Amino acid sequence: MDSHSCIIAWGSGEDGQLGIGNNEEKEWVCLVEALQPHRFRSVVAGSRNSLAIGEDGKLFTWGWNQRGTLGHPAESKSENKIENIPSQVKALSSVKIVQAAIGGWHCLAVDDQGRAYAWGGNEYGQCGEEPERKDDTGKPLRRDIEIPQRCAPKLVVRQVAAGGTHSVVLTCEGHVWTWGQPWPPGDM
Repeated sequence: MDSHSCIIAWGSGEDGQLGIGNNEEKEWVCLVEALQPHRFRSVVAGSRNSLAIGEDGKLFTWGWNQRGTLGHPAESKSENKIENIPSQVKALSSVKIVQAAIGGWHCLAVDDQGRAYAWGGNEYGQCGEEPERKDDTGKPLRRDIEIPQRCAPKLVVRQVAAGGTHSVVLTCEGHVWTWGQPWPPGDM
């Protein structure tokens, strides 16, 4: 992007994923005004949330935060946990994020030192942390991770990717690692 770049959005906004301050659907492009003072290297659009990585490595998220997918606790305790204006992920403010991905209920990011981070829904271990509790049938209970945490700490990561309930990393050595549960079946 050049010095005249801006982030625009359009489409379904029911979960605030457009970042324009409301939850309306937009048929035409709209400027994401809250991000105007910043310059960005990339944006990622998920089905219910979005993120942007600044040229300075700062990470901004917005949209649906029901499972901690925005990287910080929901601003309200209400059932409707939607944030329709982008905000910086404070837990990652001391690192320079270079790439990120959005899965079904979780997000991943990698910093300029090759460290990977994960947050959001973790019921299948997709955030790299083994689900700790199971119900009477043996199915993992939902354990959401609202604040980004390191995942795959022994790996030096070049790129991250996220599926519905699984995660993938490409290491600097060219190895691919996956964890979580394939969704839909056969996705890994």
